[in-house]
Amino acid sequence: MSHHARFILCFLLLALLAGALPAAAAESSPYGVNIHSPQGDELQLLLDRAQAAGLGWVRIDFIWAYVEPQRGVFDWSAYDAIAAAARARGIEIYATLAYTPAWATHGPEFFGVPDNPADWADVCFRAARHFQGSIRYWGMWNEPNLTHFWAGSMQQYIDVILKGGADAIHAGNPQAQVGGPDLAHLQSADWFTWLQQSIQQAGDRIDFVAHHVYATTGNKGVTKKLEDSTLFGDRPNLWSVAPPSVREVLVAAGWFGKPFWLTESGWDSALVGENAQAAYLSGLLTDWLTGLPHRDWVNKIFFYEVKDSADTTVPRWGILHPDGSGKPAYSAYRDFIARNSPAVDDARLVAQNLPDRMEAGQSIVAQVTFQNAGPTTWTAAAGYKLGAVGDKDPFAGVRQLLAAGDSVAPGQQKTFSFRMTAPSTPGVYPTNWQMVREGVRFFGAILSKGVTVDPAPAPAVRDLALLRGRFRVEVSWRDHSNRAGFGRAIPATDETGFFWFFDPANTELVVKMLDGGPVNGQYWSFYGALSDVEYWIDVTDTATGTTRQYHNPDGNVCGGADTKVFPSATRKTAPAIDPVTVTVPDTATDPFTPLAAGPCVADAKSLCLLSGRFRASVTFRNPNDGTSGVGQAVPGTDQSGTFWFFSPANTELVVKLLDGRALNGKYWSFYGALSNVDYTLTVQDLATGTQKSYHNRQGNLCGLADTAAF
Repeated sequence: MSHHARFILCFLLLALLAGALPAAAAESSPYGVNIHSPQGDELQLLLDRAQAAGLGWVRIDFIWAYVEPQRGVFDWSAYDAIAAAARARGIEIYATLAYTPAWATHGPEFFGVPDNPADWADVCFRAARHFQGSIRYWGMWNEPNLTHFWAGSMQQYIDVILKGGADAIHAGNPQAQVGGPDLAHLQSADWFTWLQQSIQQAGDRIDFVAHHVYATTGNKGVTKKLEDSTLFGDRPNLWSVAPPSVREVLVAAGWFGKPFWLTESGWDSALVGENAQAAYLSGLLTDWLTGLPHRDWVNKIFFYEVKDSADTTVPRWGILHPDGSGKPAYSAYRDFIARNSPAVDDARLVAQNLPDRMEAGQSIVAQVTFQNAGPTTWTAAAGYKLGAVGDKDPFAGVRQLLAAGDSVAPGQQKTFSFRMTAPSTPGVYPTNWQMVREGVRFFGAILSKGVTVDPAPAPAVRDLALLRGRFRVEVSWRDHSNRAGFGRAIPATDETGFFWFFDPANTELVVKMLDGGPVNGQYWSFYGALSDVEYWIDVTDTATGTTRQYHNPDGNVCGGADTKVFPSATRKTAPAIDPVTVTVPDTATDPFTPLAAGPCVADAKSLCLLSGRFRASVTFRNPNDGTSGVGQAVPGTDQSGTFWFFSPANTELVVKLLDGRALNGKYWSFYGALSNVDYTLTVQDLATGTQKSYHNRQGNLCGLADTAAF
């Protein structure tokens, strides 16, 4: 459909400045109309009429030649006004960016191929960045398969406009969505080849396919062109003999089932009559937006166009008369929307903890909470899910499901927990989530975020090998500022190792594996915490490929023990034991006379920490056999060290001291346990002569963080 005659050539410099804008309208509406680029009173009138009809979308002509009339000189004012007016009415914009300025081409103005592809990429990048927050959906040119809209070849369009533009839009706004190629559905213009090649060559660059379909035979003709099974539909080499349907091209190109928008369709009321125009419009909406079988793949419909021109010599495609009064088609559109939207699903974003940064290949678990802000109850049976916008996400599966028994009534909240795995290539990746009713539409608030993926440490740096390499341990963490990363491994003995998260001198976690086969036929795993950040421990049995994961929630400093982690081939010779129980450790100021102040002298039973200011020692008792003793010290860094009780290869306790005076005027004491025997840890401040003891009761595996120790 010709847009050139519809361009508004008198773009005025407006004094209107967009102020604080309300929240973005729900993007789930499937109803749209083409409005070109109106200004002033005309803009207000057309958007008022669109809002009154219940339309969620308008498609606009975003003309490069007008926003950059000279190289490097930009005037966004006309589109600032459109964006502000649409946002104020809760209407979303699909902006078709097109038409070359004279300075940028040796071809015809508006339709010539850019001499320098970088000029096109530059305006796309700047537009996406300038309108970030007000225009998120962009189209790459209009009907480029018609020579009066694009003077170049198909390959030039794909390489320069579609690929280059999509990449630049996404760079300017990682949350943006890009559509195309918005072709004219004419056999003479080889639409099927253009569509197939655009998808096959640039499908990884775009987020949805946009296409135009008209038929003089009414809605049945449009629907036939969209979905028909044709003579050579599965044989692209014969499409020039008998053209395929849109569905057949999408299938052949591998796009069917992904987002598809019908961005132009309609009827000239001067040819078919106003009543027939209304009937065809209502019929097309009924064909595709009422849940009929196999007709759920057209996601949005934009009719061409909103209003007839006052020039009586041009076709009458509008749903409004030139004076703005409604034709029967306007009433039919409004009534269909009202009739088919009796209960509007809605959702409010309550909370999320998607990370700001991750390391390549890292996996963590994220939570997203939405409140049901609509009138219907969400259940799995009714098709409610959390969905990736555009049905793609670089970190996770595109659907997160409600459990079979979940029932989220209006006003209630649902938290979705799902695994995020960072891409292997560093960069900034968009992730966008919204509630969806499968087969109906996406709805409610959108969670949009750009996640920076940093290079990951090599496996040799982050993996800990235990028990002669039988087990591989990997740790991922997420801190209080929403950064995530891999723990860095510090090997110790064949049974034990450590991890640091933020500083090599600051041990955060100790992990131990034991062969408990003689006791219960199982391998045992233990971990002790010196950090209260959230982390995940993955223990993999390299002999079987099986992995067991342990999760430490944010704010927790308890360790854990699992005495049935993997089967052991070692012969069982004693009765099985039950997994340990967890209790809370005792802390108290030591009642005995403080030691005199003096320098710390390290020995086999003491750790000297923080430049010798603090001395740590431990005594233990095993009530099961009556044995007792003094822990044997193994120095680590200036901040941390370990103790063993029964065997030098078997670490039982890790201790850490930090200088927290810059935060609360105190020294901080931490310990993490890999033993459930009864023990008492004593920490002495040799500068003041004071000391503090921490008692761990039999059966406890919780560590402790004392941020007011000294």
